[in-house]
Amino acid sequence: MTKKNRGNPSLGDIIRTTAVMGALILALAGIAWWFSIEPTETERSVDYESALVSARRDAAFDLLAPRSLPEGWYANSVRYEPGVKGRWHLGVITDTDAYIGLEQTPVSIRRTVEDYAPETEAKGNITVGGFEWELRQSPKNETSFVRRTEGITVLVTGTARQSVIEKYAASLRTD
Repeated sequence: MTKKNRGNPSLGDIIRTTAVMGALILALAGIAWWFSIEPTETERSVDYESALVSARRDAAFDLLAPRSLPEGWYANSVRYEPGVKGRWHLGVITDTDAYIGLEQTPVSIRRTVEDYAPETEAKGNITVGGFEWELRQSPKNETSFVRRTEGITVLVTGTARQSVIEKYAASLRTD
């Protein structure tokens, strides 16, 4: 009668076990991929108007937002963080699937750019919506406008064409 050594598996045992476990993991990943569902636009969109109404009641500064979004656009993210260093964020997707983000915060222009548009470089000033903005651009096709008014920094940044971002920035209102 031979006694099996159960404490030390052979290299072949280790390889076979690893192959079986790898095959199981790949099978589970394939099943998950097969049954995953791509979200529709309505599943990805958020109701920014309700969040804006609520945030405006608590905000220490006037929050900006468009009165409405153009046809085919939708908001995909909205956040309000109260407090002295609070911030307002509204992210939208255009009808061409480009992104535009609005950031409003009491921190400096330098810090806001570092946080939300770090790869952009100043390219001069531009007047949009009656305000003078610093125009910033990145090598990765990101355009940003930033300004500071009454202790609040406003940054509008995105991958949309500059003219589209200009129209969006001009549409921002506090009412």
